[in-house]
Amino acid sequence: MNAALWGALSAVSFGVGDLAARFSSRALGAFRALFGTLLVGAVLVTAWVVWSAPPMAWPLQHLWLLAANGILVTLAILLLYKALARGPVSVAAPLVATYPAFVVAIAVALGARPTAIQWIAMAGVLLGAVLLGVAAEEGEKHKEGARQSVMPTVLMAGAAAAIYALSVVAGQRAVPVFGELQTLWSARVVSLAAIVVLMAALRISPVAPRRWWPVLALQGVLDTGGFLFLFIGSAGQDPEVAAVTGSCFGAVTTLLAWLVLRERITPLQWCGIVVVFAGVAVLAGQK
Repeated sequence: MNAALWGALSAVSFGVGDLAARFSSRALGAFRALFGTLLVGAVLVTAWVVWSAPPMAWPLQHLWLLAANGILVTLAILLLYKALARGPVSVAAPLVATYPAFVVAIAVALGARPTAIQWIAMAGVLLGAVLLGVAAEEGEKHKEGARQSVMPTVLMAGAAAAIYALSVVAGQRAVPVFGELQTLWSARVVSLAAIVVLMAALRISPVAPRRWWPVLALQGVLDTGGFLFLFIGSAGQDPEVAAVTGSCFGAVTTLLAWLVLRERITPLQWCGIVVVFAGVAVLAGQK
């Protein structure tokens, strides 16, 4: 498969996982929900590493990429979980999904040269994500009896997008040096250590009710799978294309919020969803 299709698989994994995180974050808090997700992911990837025993190298000059990827991912997902818990999902998810705007800008600054068709398709994906977020924000503002401003959700989701873009760039730079599995495993371990340190500093207990662990386990599997698919797509040509198609998780989560949570989606949001998937289809057809 090409980079666009691996990115699309990543989007589905992240999109479903984010919907589950909406429930767990509201019930347990963002820190506990993220801790459970990262713990499951770290255990799964560690078991995979032990079973497959891949050759590993640790060049000192590149270790900072692994550390940056893990720490930045933790901060980005924490903000995302807080935004999802606060809601609405149809605002938080699409705005976080605009992170490829930063990824593509960085890639171009570092010398990447997408084709004209890829530029148009990527612009369409980003435009669709922006339409989703703007339309949802305006809808919330005009709701009768709205109990809280949507702006904190917008700010948290926007910050998550910027930080997540930096983590993606670090991860994509690490993959050619360390390989997909080593990069993924290192990121999970660093992320888990980072959330443990944060929770200890804030004196937040990691204990969660037993009934929530199946949900956290599902989130861990989907989150780990999303990063794995993204890293595989980033290992070949056009890593920025994998990042952009991976951003479709916002459209996936928005659709699921409409189906499961019965959140209202305006005609403008539907236009955004169509534009996003059209852009992905074009990118997927590029060799």
